[in-house]
Amino acid sequence: MMFITCVKINPGKLEAAKKYSDQLLKSPPKGVKILKSYHTLGRYDAILIYEAADPNVVKEFLQGSRDVATTETWVAFERT
Repeated sequence: MMFITCVKINPGKLEAAKKYSDQLLKSPPKGVKILKSYHTLGRYDAILIYEAADPNVVKEFLQGSRDVATTETWVAFERT
């Protein structure tokens, strides 16, 4: 399954969010393949595009980011 997560860093948590993000990109959770990572200007601070076979794995690693960021995640399907 393909996922897109939009990330908004919590106020005062920029440094902690950088550390969390660096660790996530360096060593993603087992079963998650990060395809792209973008910094953005506007409503969100970052966007992650990744694959995972098990949505529960995604849920677990997103819950780990709750102290530093709020997220919105979508399941994406290829247009045919």
